Amino acid sequence: MSKLLFTSSKTSHSIGYIGGGADHIPLELWPKVPNSDAYQTHLFTLYSDFLPENVFPRRNYYISVFISIEEHALGGVKDSISSKYTVNCQGDLILLNDGFSCAVLYEREQDTGKQDLGSISLERKFFERLDEVDKEADAKYNENEHLFFEDNGMGLDVSKIFGNPYFEQDIIYPSPKFNFCLQLLEEDIDKKLHIFQNGIGYFYYDQNVKKKLLSGSQAGIFFIQNT
Repeated sequence: MSKLLFTSSKTSHSIGYIGGGADHIPLELWPKVPNSDAYQTHLFTLYSDFLPENVFPRRNYYISVFISIEEHALGGVKDSISSKYTVNCQGDLILLNDGFSCAVLYEREQDTGKQDLGSISLERKFFERLDEVDKEADAKYNENEHLFFEDNGMGLDVSKIFGNPYFEQDIIYPSPKFNFCLQLLEEDIDKKLHIFQNGIGYFYYDQNVKKKLLSGSQAGIFFIQNT
């Protein structure tokens, strides 16, 4: 587990990126908002090396997460849309079956560059693991994470990869086939539209991405919580 650091440009330690459209994705796999001709907004992409090669050997595959958002006339985004993937209690998990947030596994297409079909485009940022660039700072972070977990039964409310999530509302227990992967704070992603309704985003990957799932398959679940 490690805290995430965000950079304006790609580095040798980058394991993925936020916004700015999706790179090398077959256009037919870009999801649409359910019951609409509008395309979803690209939220983030994970490179294959977010997992060790012995766990995820298909190094020519990416996972991109998309969300349905629509701008509100008074600013921000409409809660009536983002509520479709807001999971504040265990019973809300069923909402994710409607497809207003999608995690797409796909084989990288070299001939397809950056695409951005969504009507809203987020600022491009890259992210990397703290333990890859500052091991001393990461050791301190992990100590704080451990102490917080002992006291609260949750991890810290920071953007992170793996470890234990911090929940704004009820603790959520997805199906055992999903592994917790990313926790993203809204303030690290976007400070204008409040795309998480002043909350936190969570991504859990399907363990079958390792070998079984085909390009174009759903690679996991993404949801938000807010107060």
